[in-house]
Amino acid sequence: MTHSPTPPSATLADGASAPPASLWRLIRSAQPSLGLLALACVATLVAVAGTLYFPVLTRQFVDELGSAGLRARAVAELAGVLLGSTAAGALAGWLVARVGHAMVATLRLGLIDKLLRLPVAAFDRESSGEQVSRVVSDCESISELVTRQMINMLSGVLLLVGSMVVLLLLDVQLTLTLLGCVAGAFAVVIPVAFLLDGLSRRIQNETARLGGLLTQVLSEIRLVKAYTAERRERERGRTHVEGIRRLGLRVAGINVALEPLMGLATSVAIVVILVVGTARVSRGEISIGTLTAFILYIFNIANPLVQLTQFTAGWQKAKGASSRIGAIMAEADEETRAGTAEVPALAALEFRDVTFGYPGRDAPVLHAVDLHFPPGTTTALVGASGNGKTTVLSLIERFYAPTEGDILYGGTSISGFPLAAWRSRIGYVAQTAPIMPGTVRDNITYGLSGVYSDDRVRAAAEQAGALSFIERMPEGLDTVLLEQGNNLSGGQRQRIAIARMFLRNPEILILDEATSALDSETEHQVRIALESLMQGRTNIVVAHRLSTVMHADRIYFLEDGRISGMGRHEELVAMHPPYARLVARQFRQGPELAALDGIATEAPIRTLRQVNS
Repeated sequence: MTHSPTPPSATLADGASAPPASLWRLIRSAQPSLGLLALACVATLVAVAGTLYFPVLTRQFVDELGSAGLRARAVAELAGVLLGSTAAGALAGWLVARVGHAMVATLRLGLIDKLLRLPVAAFDRESSGEQVSRVVSDCESISELVTRQMINMLSGVLLLVGSMVVLLLLDVQLTLTLLGCVAGAFAVVIPVAFLLDGLSRRIQNETARLGGLLTQVLSEIRLVKAYTAERRERERGRTHVEGIRRLGLRVAGINVALEPLMGLATSVAIVVILVVGTARVSRGEISIGTLTAFILYIFNIANPLVQLTQFTAGWQKAKGASSRIGAIMAEADEETRAGTAEVPALAALEFRDVTFGYPGRDAPVLHAVDLHFPPGTTTALVGASGNGKTTVLSLIERFYAPTEGDILYGGTSISGFPLAAWRSRIGYVAQTAPIMPGTVRDNITYGLSGVYSDDRVRAAAEQAGALSFIERMPEGLDTVLLEQGNNLSGGQRQRIAIARMFLRNPEILILDEATSALDSETEHQVRIALESLMQGRTNIVVAHRLSTVMHADRIYFLEDGRISGMGRHEELVAMHPPYARLVARQFRQGPELAALDGIATEAPIRTLRQVNS
């Protein structure tokens, strides 16, 4: 049976534009409330109508002011139209904000769900900080376009069209004069506005890279400080910050140029209309009220031009965001329901002629590997770093699929089992024993279904040798753990992970360098807990410390992605020179002493010292 790694989805380059269809698909997936948007459109129409009607009322008010004097009814009409238009505009803004926040929440939840469904291979191609930026920033850009920018464009177009219609009805000659000024403004503004194309997208990409860098640096802040690498990381951050600053200045320069241009165009239009209009008023061709209305309509035309320019920038920004989100959404999910076979109880796990290479790498990591893990036994994987031990564990967990060959459990390919059912049979204790945000209880029961009483959690903690230090904590099981478990020691983190395994009760237990980072005393305590945990399970142990694997039922020695030796400790010492050299190097003795029975004790170093004496 042959598997092929899922190829990475094609992503668009920084400067590429996403097709509008991709953007609309994301918008539909966000499920904006059509009812609220329709109500916002109605409120916008009311606000636009009031804005258009206000200069007409002003014209009548000014014309009547000279002959009939100040009338309370006219003042009330002006105030009513102005307040009504303002209130309608405010209502439209509130409705749009409500729709926008709902869209952002829906998009973010959908993207978070998608990220959690992706296979591990998808996270090898982009940093976590960049993916966080997709959730935080890019979703906001799409919502901003669909809600506020769309409504602004609608109101802007209606104001432009409505104003031109009313102006033509008032006076054709003055309208043509105004159109000449507007056309001149358009001729300058539109080319400048198009310079925004791509700049916002590049800013988003650079911001995502900065987020990725900061996520990595801050999560490993102890390493940074231990190696006095603050200056190096500051310079790396400065590179991205400087890139964002330069791009931001270019955008700001364009916006700064647009605003004075629009102001200049508006001022020129006002002056021209005043000059031409005053001449026509003096000749009795139009009234002073008509001229006043024209002056007011100039602002009704200038503001929409600014709104349309902002919409263009928002459109480009949302297209860039949709291309990145769309690339994530296009990734293939983990095949959680690919198989329907029932996982057998405590069966043999086998690798048959398994070859595997990571996507994007030329050479395979594993070459035609055959492994056998009998049920209820302990098997160790030994070899220098980079020879494929961790890859074997990843294939067992189905983080990746073999390029060639197959992995069987009870004679059935593990790809034939539902993913959740298969992984529920596996317990994984890693070297770092990661701690998730939450309390001690949350971490012991992490990922487990069902409700666990305090007695069961305490019993698991006691089996793992963790109850004593948990009870000394301020809140016991309810003590909140810091990021990455920084208020725990390495041994405490390991014992919490082991307590989780006692509750999980897996059939296959994987120990990946589970004690390599511990001091001798802590290692002894953790090993006692592990020995209890390993009883009655199929145990797969990866370790560089040979003292932890000497009693394994079988040891596989990996070299260059191949199995170069297999057997018990004594057999490999006698028959496999690379393993014998590794034993000798670790215990600092000759290979002939490594072959002694005394080396296979629980305290090999002490035994060798006794032999020397």
